[in-house]
Amino acid sequence: MEKEIKIKVPEGMEIDKENSTFECIKFKPVKKELPKTWEEYCKTYPIREGESWISDFGKILHIDVLPTPNTKRNCIVDRNLLPNEEYAKAMLALCQLIQLRDCYNDGWVPDWSNDINPKYCIIIFHNHILKSILSETSTILAFKTEELRDKFLNNFRDLIEIAKPLL
Repeated sequence: MEKEIKIKVPEGMEIDKENSTFECIKFKPVKKELPKTWEEYCKTYPIREGESWISDFGKILHIDVLPTPNTKRNCIVDRNLLPNEEYAKAMLALCQLIQLRDCYNDGWVPDWSNDINPKYCIIIFHNHILKSILSETSTILAFKTEELRDKFLNNFRDLIEIAKPLL
């Protein structure tokens, strides 16, 4: 007569077959293989509740309820999903900031391979918005003059605050 025992394995764990016996079952953390491609990520990691995206009309939408548990990702359609609403808002603000930065710079593009010419930048340091002068370390909010940088910061501090998680 065969006996069957069902064991509920804790989430994130697996049975340690090398160190377990029938009398004593041991668990070990599941060794997580990190994806090497986007397609591998899509196959391995399902969509999660709370993931968000920006709609065609600039509205932040999020996944409230999954249609089925472990809903698979579509490698093409789900490229614009972000982990949560905060990141979706930050991405939308960053899109706006990049357009505004280019308007303020009027065609000027920083040459990060030239460490002689300074770039007047807005950076995030210890979660604070700061003005900086950089010549070698690239950052997205770089301006051709100190005056443009300061005017940009005064005018768009609210958008920069929203975009901080991505800056």
